[in-house]
Amino acid sequence: MADKITRGPLRWLRGDMHSHCEDHALVAEHLAGAGDALDFIALTNHAQKPVFFEQHRMIEQARRILPGFPIFFGLEWNAPRGGHAGLVFPIGEREAENAYAFAATHDRLGAADSVSVEAALEHLTALPAEERPILFFNHPAAGQWSAESINRYLAADPGGLVVGIEALHGHQAHAKVAAMDPCAYPGGAVGGLVDQVYACQRPFSLLLNSDFHVHKQLQQPDYPLGVFNHVRVGVEAAPQSTAEAIFAGLRRGRTCASQGHWLDLGDFSIDNHFIGDTWTGGPGVLRVVFEATEAVEKVELIGQWQPNAAPAVLECLESRPAGSCEWMLEIPSDAQGFVRLRIIAESRVRPAPGPPAPKHFLSSAILLDASRDH
Repeated sequence: MADKITRGPLRWLRGDMHSHCEDHALVAEHLAGAGDALDFIALTNHAQKPVFFEQHRMIEQARRILPGFPIFFGLEWNAPRGGHAGLVFPIGEREAENAYAFAATHDRLGAADSVSVEAALEHLTALPAEERPILFFNHPAAGQWSAESINRYLAADPGGLVVGIEALHGHQAHAKVAAMDPCAYPGGAVGGLVDQVYACQRPFSLLLNSDFHVHKQLQQPDYPLGVFNHVRVGVEAAPQSTAEAIFAGLRRGRTCASQGHWLDLGDFSIDNHFIGDTWTGGPGVLRVVFEATEAVEKVELIGQWQPNAAPAVLECLESRPAGSCEWMLEIPSDAQGFVRLRIIAESRVRPAPGPPAPKHFLSSAILLDASRDH
């Protein structure tokens, strides 16, 4: 299993919530190394394809190969008013039944009738609370998702379904993807799609996933599970199962999106309010602690101090050597907005077969509302 970094009240688990296997004979190859590099995964085959409706057999096989390792049943949904969305169900007896029923009725490319955002989310809300999935927006490159469409989903969500967005693209070893500017990618860009949600004072998880298709490795080599892109979920010590704690962390916005394994975040807090929390005033001391195995090009604090200000890089810590770093700064006592981190490695070297490209580490936000009662 991957190392579990414990800092403050949170334990950070590594996972991949977006991956594909369309060949029963390749399940073992799909999982190769995942149990050592990650703490959980989801299998999310395309909902409009006939092979998706065989996914329960692949999940059963995967759980036999990695007993005790959380493997979630998910799907890549052709969502109305957008591109692809990830839908991942809690582990349980009806996970496949619920996923298949939803896909057959609400997939934009697979359903017999027209589909709508409101009807789809109403279908999911009608499930028993312990069976309701989480939903996040996949690879929001230009033309895939817009602020308007995301707001439509948030407005239709009664709470707990729509949890986040992928910060950057999967398929990390593809030359076309490596050539994308991660600082300008709509999901995690300054002022981009995630910041528009944070500006509304809503917790939201930034995710990073592989979008690994094991059955396409011969045609287009890519990074397998756990090699590069992954999401880190902060879970609290509680009498929950690990799978339940992962869902709770995603719903709270307690995540980091990591390209590679070169940085561990030890602390990002304001007066003991951590990622996913809302700071409601006080001394206003922000603390960032991390350990990097590579030199760091820059550490950027992204956000807004006031609700009428555009999201921006608020503070920047330039050029740090490999090793430990602690950064503390005061924030305005009347701050209302949010803050999140973007940390960029100095080296552009990525694992083979990927071409050289930047490596980013991004956190979800701490929300700021000094006007709220303590």
